[in-house]
Amino acid sequence: MFFGSSLVQAQDSTSAKIDTAGTSMKTSVKKIDLKPKSNVGKLAIGGSLGTTPGVDLSFQFAKHFAVRASWVTFSYEQKDLDIKSSESTLKGNVDFKMEAYSFALDFYPSVKSSFKIFAGVSSIQKASISLSAAPTQGYTVGAMSFTPDKLGTLNFSVDYGKTTVPFAGLGFGRAVPKRRVGFGFEGGLYYLNSPAVMLGGTKFLSAMSDQQPQVQANMNDWRYYPVFNLRLAVKLN
Repeated sequence: MFFGSSLVQAQDSTSAKIDTAGTSMKTSVKKIDLKPKSNVGKLAIGGSLGTTPGVDLSFQFAKHFAVRASWVTFSYEQKDLDIKSSESTLKGNVDFKMEAYSFALDFYPSVKSSFKIFAGVSSIQKASISLSAAPTQGYTVGAMSFTPDKLGTLNFSVDYGKTTVPFAGLGFGRAVPKRRVGFGFEGGLYYLNSPAVMLGGTKFLSAMSDQQPQVQANMNDWRYYPVFNLRLAVKLN
């Protein structure tokens, strides 16, 4: 009887240990949180390459919304550029400058997707392109001959000035990435003011200034500037 009682007690003790272990395992499993961490309250810095390149600081203030403050800057200059046509060849210089400060709101329709709709305003500091070109060969018109130095230089520029304009678009990629680093793509449009056009020249080509009013009228509707950017973002906290 004593042996049987001891055996029962041993079995009960073993069962209790197994139950205790099982309870501990269940308890430990319950403590594991498999839900992704929220980005609300997080900051990120980003850099973009494309038609509006620059750097930005982003803040996610809600599950579906984030804001971005950006500095856009771009400058391109090309000298001694050969401009060829079927009848002539010109040697020219091209200068393009852009600088702006932008504020954008990003909206994510689904927290499970990085698809976004963005809109904002941009304070344009510079947005201009200029071209100067001179013929590299002479011309003969009837009995009159013109050498390149007599023809002069053609000057043309388009300037959007300092102004504040809206922009909007679509994209993929979170302003504040879920992981430490994230990538994205954006496409949209700036709606600019009508540009100021200057057309003129020196020497014989100074007569091109007579065409400036017509060129200005033709370019009054040149108010859309495309946004196509690739973005790299790094979460800060």
